[in-house]
Amino acid sequence: MSLLSWLLALAGFTLLALAMEEHHAWALGREIERPRQRLWRGLGFALLGLSWVAAAAGWGPAVGTVTWCGVLSVAAAPLVLARTYVTPPRRR
Repeated sequence: MSLLSWLLALAGFTLLALAMEEHHAWALGREIERPRQRLWRGLGFALLGLSWVAAAAGWGPAVGTVTWCGVLSVAAAPLVLARTYVTPPRRR
């Protein structure tokens, strides 16, 4: 369940990052439309909630919540490192 929780958290954080104007422009090279921004933000938070559900289902609510906090940290790390050290793709 921890792997599923991690994958859901990674997907959620990715959608939340892409819902931000600066990160969206950095990654995709264009501005984000407001309806899509709201959709991605909502889906991102929903995936983070499902990530908690997966952690709580595997470990129980008490230990699952603590595990989920660690999973969130591990899921955010690749996105932070990519934003910091990967140069954006060249635009034509």
